[in-house]
Amino acid sequence: MIILNSLFQNHAVFQQKMDIPVWGSADAGHKIKAEFAGKTAFSKVNTSGNFILRLPPVDAGGPFVLTITDLDSGESLSVTDILVGEVWLASGQSNMVYQLGADWVLPTLFKDGIPPTDEEKMKMVNRMQEKEFFDTLRNPEQFRYFRVQENATAVPEDSVSGQWNSFSPENSIDFSAVAAWFARFINEKIKVPVGVIVSAWGGSRVEAWTSRSALLTNPETVSIVRKADAGLREENCWEENFSMLNLSAVPDQGNKGIELGWAEKDFDDSNWKEFKVPGSWILKKISGNGAVWIRKEILIPGDWTGKDLTIELGGVDKQDITYFNGVEVGRTGKDLEDMYWCTKRNYTVPAALVKPGKNVIAIRAYSFIYDGSFNGAKAIYKIYPGTAQNTAISLAGDWKIGVETDLGIIAPRSTQNFGPGNILVPGILFDGMIRPLIPYAIRGAIWYQGESNALNVPDSLSYFSKLRTMIRDWRYLWGEGEFPFLQVQLAGFSPANDPEFVENSYWAILRDAQRKICSELNNVYMSSAIDIGDLQDIHPQDKKNVGKRLAANALNNVYHIQDEVPAGPLYQSCSIEGNQIRIRFRYADGLHFRNKELPQSFFVANLEKSFYPADYVTIEGDTVVVRSEKVEIPTAVRYGWSDAAVSTLYNAAGLPASSFRTDDWLIQE
Repeated sequence: MIILNSLFQNHAVFQQKMDIPVWGSADAGHKIKAEFAGKTAFSKVNTSGNFILRLPPVDAGGPFVLTITDLDSGESLSVTDILVGEVWLASGQSNMVYQLGADWVLPTLFKDGIPPTDEEKMKMVNRMQEKEFFDTLRNPEQFRYFRVQENATAVPEDSVSGQWNSFSPENSIDFSAVAAWFARFINEKIKVPVGVIVSAWGGSRVEAWTSRSALLTNPETVSIVRKADAGLREENCWEENFSMLNLSAVPDQGNKGIELGWAEKDFDDSNWKEFKVPGSWILKKISGNGAVWIRKEILIPGDWTGKDLTIELGGVDKQDITYFNGVEVGRTGKDLEDMYWCTKRNYTVPAALVKPGKNVIAIRAYSFIYDGSFNGAKAIYKIYPGTAQNTAISLAGDWKIGVETDLGIIAPRSTQNFGPGNILVPGILFDGMIRPLIPYAIRGAIWYQGESNALNVPDSLSYFSKLRTMIRDWRYLWGEGEFPFLQVQLAGFSPANDPEFVENSYWAILRDAQRKICSELNNVYMSSAIDIGDLQDIHPQDKKNVGKRLAANALNNVYHIQDEVPAGPLYQSCSIEGNQIRIRFRYADGLHFRNKELPQSFFVANLEKSFYPADYVTIEGDTVVVRSEKVEIPTAVRYGWSDAAVSTLYNAAGLPASSFRTDDWLIQE
């Protein structure tokens, strides 16, 4: 029996002008033939039942059909509606996960402790950008995405869960905003199909995305690999209900609500509280972690009678069981699984349960740690017959909520123990979410990560070697040479309102590592988001400009479109001229200060390596000259050296200068 890797589905996008690897499993020893867009390739199945073949390059276009035939058994399998264009991998942590329709707000930012209303949420930057995205969308079939389901099993996986979709308000509202805008700007400029594979997880570190074998080549990561090995060899970490990350978590003690009739159509919920979906029952102080039920009465049109219905829900943090008129129609998650918190639910209601008039949907949610919520965008929540989404009834808005079990607020006691479910385990996300994608043909990767590696000075300083190891690892294993790797330099973030200069700023040190790696490795580029952050929120909402800057970088450096400026002013070199220092920049056309009234963010060091604000800063062509009255003999300059630096230096394209330092002095905490 022929089984293809899960990436080879209807509506996929293949990389143009590059060999197309296709792999899967079939009967050992059988000969396999692949046909695609007039091209063919052959291979045999190995003794383990696996095969891989490589189709010749195909120019952009489509749709095409991929046909795989077992020439010995005669079995044939076809995958349809495949486009050929540009394919990019998007990875990282929560700022790459952040969805088009997201309205995440940190509880600490609530005014007077009151969560924003739905109307206020719609005025948030990201929600307005989401509306712009879909209101101005043209040819959505020309760019598509595959979102890899979170997986931290701590074992090497061969496949991932996910499906290829085209961009539309119905199925893309929970897709990565950065990746969506990036794909859109690329598609609009080069006029070929674009596919994006998103494999990202909030709170993850770079070590988790790197293979174990590669981590063992880096002296800075050998010890954590050995520690993980020691933890993973213990029997208890492989118990079904055991999660090393969630040591404080409480397993579900049983569905008491079903025994009380809370799923039944005629249950009297008049004494239950009102609850708006989507929403967090914890943030609204209805209950802590534990089990809650929500119920909603809906009126089914007569012409829906006798038809299967589709229920769509946003993510449920962490697990759910969904009922229709007292009958279970779907569930997601069990035990202490925590990977489905933002996974959209899609359940089928059998026609036999559907009656005209009053019907009741009841959902039991269980959250054993962190937040407890029904999340995602309102537009996701709906019910409709079959696939007729144009007739959908919205399920967002008012529900009734009852508390089955209130466990209080649960937070993890430790994240230092290694085992399944702990996304800090070195190599765990590589094994579950990157390994299964290799060697799918891609143009390159975009990367938004680093926040979780900026926890202290040593951690930030080690990011350079860790990211370098990961990039080399991916490139070696993909076998496509030094494919383009585009990273986002961290946005400004400073809940403590750090002053203008912080010598040991964790974020500044990590940003500098991101900058330097572009000089260390070929085909590695950086787009700075330093000026579009949020001082109080680690998840800045302006994802459109992040995607736009990444796209400009790719259009210039990868697609060689020279009228696209790839980045803001980038430090190249400096020279000491008497009592001042001259700094030279790349991408310096139209160099200017955006706000001359602000401090210019340059700091000059003396012979004792003490830094003072530059009181003289002037632009001369593609250089900046700085000096300080307090420094007679200057030795070094730093720019934007704090968690949330004041960005003042820009080029004609309106892109900000990257933060940088001209010294290579050892930084100590």
